[in-house]
Amino acid sequence: MKALFFFLGIAVFGQSVDLDEELRKEVRAGHYALAEKLLENAEVDPDSKDAEGWTALMYAARSETPHLVQLLLKAEAALDLPNRDGETALVVAVKRGNVDAARQLLMAGADVTPKDTRGRTALDWAEADDRTYLSQIIRIASRPSVARVTVAEKPIDIGSEPLVPPRVVKETPPLYTKNAFDRGIQGRVVLKVIIRKDGSIGPVRVDQSLDDELDEAAAEAIRKWQFDPARVNGEPINVLTSIEVDFIIQKQKKNQIPTRLGKIFS
Repeated sequence: MKALFFFLGIAVFGQSVDLDEELRKEVRAGHYALAEKLLENAEVDPDSKDAEGWTALMYAARSETPHLVQLLLKAEAALDLPNRDGETALVVAVKRGNVDAARQLLMAGADVTPKDTRGRTALDWAEADDRTYLSQIIRIASRPSVARVTVAEKPIDIGSEPLVPPRVVKETPPLYTKNAFDRGIQGRVVLKVIIRKDGSIGPVRVDQSLDDELDEAAAEAIRKWQFDPARVNGEPINVLTSIEVDFIIQKQKKNQIPTRLGKIFS
């Protein structure tokens, strides 16, 4: 009802409304439905900044309302814009201790290297505040994984023709969930994955389970990967691969070079 009244008020009374500011206001207030409605308007710019340099995504990153970050990411909000203090949405989420927002931003590819005006990165803030889970997933996202993908089953219709295996060209880091990290779960998830001839991911099946949450975390990440597909005589083909994702909790000293902990094999 509030959304209907708000938009009818603009249309009927011809009010001059800053829709970008309205979006930031609704996100600050945690009003998902109103923010979603505003984002349907092509004139709304999700990357517009207020006087302090804050975007709607930054406000979502500090909000306690679930799914606001995902809503802004779906609207293709820029991940790494800084505010006047040099803080990106990821830094905002880490300083706030908003683990769900930070995880979503990292899964979307947020840059972990920008420094704010105090010279601190997201990892610096996580370690300064002793946020061990956030430190862990930032490290995981900080280094390209070691990915070796081989074909699990050679297609029978190619005979003895040599097969060039698929190669990863874009990846999303498999990240611990907060609950699994707190429970200290470690080990390996094995996935059976169809890599289509256009390089996209087809069906994903858990072949060896570790933990329900981490099984899904691994599958969620792999579904976003893109490949240079397998080829026979230069022609792309569909193939079945096996991908192993290791989840390992490591204690690292401050100022140690970040590492990604999700190792991918096949």
